[in-house]
Amino acid sequence: MDRDGVINVEKTFVLSPEEMELYPGSADAVRRINEAGYLAVVVTNQSAVARNYITPEQLGKIHEELKRLLALRRAKVDAIYYCPHREELTDEEPGNPHYIMDCECRKPKPGMLYQAAEDLDIDLSRSYLIGDSARDILAGKRAGCTTIGLKTGHALKGIDQQPDYVFDDLQQAVDYILKNNA
Repeated sequence: MDRDGVINVEKTFVLSPEEMELYPGSADAVRRINEAGYLAVVVTNQSAVARNYITPEQLGKIHEELKRLLALRRAKVDAIYYCPHREELTDEEPGNPHYIMDCECRKPKPGMLYQAAEDLDIDLSRSYLIGDSARDILAGKRAGCTTIGLKTGHALKGIDQQPDYVFDDLQQAVDYILKNNA
């Protein structure tokens, strides 16, 4: 699943642990995924690193806060994959040249999903990609996942390829997954 707009409230950038704010019910939805024996894996574009707004170490602290907030509701993510890259920057952005590149991990490319599949022995054809943006859905389709779009976050604005299913939030998506894979 995507991070911003799916698990936590969509903001332009989450730049500190204090800015991490879970959507109501998202921790409970992740806990239900855990209890059902499924993996909960986050795949997230984090161009704030390429833009030099935060360092990878600061992003690590933000992810630790996400894990802490989930743990308060007895939920956990099994892994977090992130893409720190950006293909190019505007003239106003300071940028970190080390992260300015055309990579295979930045969604809508499916590189993070392929890496998770390899690392965690995941069958992507039997997996769901849950996201709120066109790039999430396209990455999921390219990787062979069933795609679920959410009306939270970016709410699928400007989407060309429709997801396989659309739900209001992560709780409804998990309801569907658990009901149809029992």
